[in-house]
Amino acid sequence: MGRTVFMCLAAGAAVASVAAFAAQSSFGGGGGDDRAGKVVVQLPASPPPAGNPALVAVAPALADLSTSVGGFTYDWTALQAAIDADTEVPNGYFIVGNASDPDYLFAYEKGSFDIDRVTPLASASKWFAGALGMRMAEAGIVSLEDTMAPPLAFWTTSGTKKDVKLKHTLSMTSGFNANPLVGGCQLLPLMTLYNCAKDIHDFRYDILRPGNAPGAQFSYGPHGIQVAAAYLEAKDVSTAPGVVPTRQRNFHELFLQHVTAPLGMTNTTWYNPATGAPTNPWVAGGAFSTPRDYAKLLRAFLDGSFIVDMNAFTQQRTAGLTRLFIPAGAVNWEYALGSFVECDTPSDCAASKINSSPGAYGWTGWIDRETGYYALIATEISVGGDRKGVELEQVMQDLIETAIANRTPS
Repeated sequence: MGRTVFMCLAAGAAVASVAAFAAQSSFGGGGGDDRAGKVVVQLPASPPPAGNPALVAVAPALADLSTSVGGFTYDWTALQAAIDADTEVPNGYFIVGNASDPDYLFAYEKGSFDIDRVTPLASASKWFAGALGMRMAEAGIVSLEDTMAPPLAFWTTSGTKKDVKLKHTLSMTSGFNANPLVGGCQLLPLMTLYNCAKDIHDFRYDILRPGNAPGAQFSYGPHGIQVAAAYLEAKDVSTAPGVVPTRQRNFHELFLQHVTAPLGMTNTTWYNPATGAPTNPWVAGGAFSTPRDYAKLLRAFLDGSFIVDMNAFTQQRTAGLTRLFIPAGAVNWEYALGSFVECDTPSDCAASKINSSPGAYGWTGWIDRETGYYALIATEISVGGDRKGVELEQVMQDLIETAIANRTPS
C-alpha cells in the first residue's frame, strides 16, 4: 500500500516570542470549499525546553533481528536496517507491540536514548487530551455533545459560538481557527486554565472567516483544545482527596485519575517535571513522557478496553470540511479526537484504521487496528523533527506490516 509522506508536522513547538508572531504573517488565512484552497502550514521546529531530565535506568539491550513473542517469530532485519540507515535520527527508541502480548515485538535503542528518558512531546500531547476527554465521557462525567455553558459560566448564549461542543474542541473544528504558531494565553503558565479559556472565548473566535461555525471548518491550532481542557476541569465535581478546604480536582489530577494512574504511566506529566505543574498547562504541546510510558498508552488504545468505543474515538471528524491551517503534507489525512486518521486519499479515511499523533521533535506514535499493532518513534530532534518523525513512520509502517504478515510459528 502506498504511503503519503508527511513532510512537516508541528504545532506543539510554538513559543511566545516576537519571532513566533512574525511567523504568522507567512501563513495565509483564506480557504475555500475545496482542498485546493487550503493553507499549508510549514512550521519551524523550536529548540526543546531546557532542563529536560532523563531518569536513571538500566540501559536496555539492542533488539535481536528476530524475536519470538506469543508463539510467533518475527524477522525485524529490514526494519532495524531502515532505522539505522536514517542519519537524520541519530538517537531514538523504537517500539512495536500488540495488544495480546505483554512483551514488545520489537524494541531498539539507536544511539543514546533510554526507554525511561523523559522527553518533551510537543503535538504528540494532543492524543492525551483526546484520551482524557473520551475517558471522562465514558465515565459519564461529560458527553462529547456537551456545549461549553454552563460549566464555563462566561460562555455566550448567542451567535454560532454558543454551539461549540466538546467534540468540536477536541477535533480542531471548534471555529477557533488560530494559526498553529499564534501566541496566546496557552503559553502563560501562571494563569488559570479557566481564565485562559475565557480569554480565548473573548478574543480568539475567528469572525474574519465566514462559515467558521462549529463543525464547519478544520483548523489545526492550539485554542480549541485549550478550551476543552478548561471545560473538563470545570465539569468534574469530584474533590481532591485529603485537601483542606475541599476543592475540585484540577486538570493534572484528572489526567492522573483517568489516564496515567490506570495505565501505570509513572513518568508522564503535562509539564516539564523539572519546573513543576502550572495552573494553566499548555494542552496542545506541553506534555512530557517516556518511551515506556507512551507505549503503555498505545497498547491500551489497541486493546480496546481502556477506551471502549474506539470507533468514536478514532473516526474522522473533518471529512468534507474547509481546511484552513493544516500541517504541510497532511492534505490527505483527516482528524479525530486528538489524533490524525492516516490515509492515502481523503476518500480512504472513512475506512482507515491507522491513527497517529506526531510531534515537532519527531516523537511519533501510532496504532494500526487493521494489522493489529502499535508503534512508537521516541526521539528528540531540535531541527527538522517535525518532518523526519512522520517520514520515518511511513517507511516503518510498510516494513512492520511485512514482518507481521511473514511471521512464523515459534
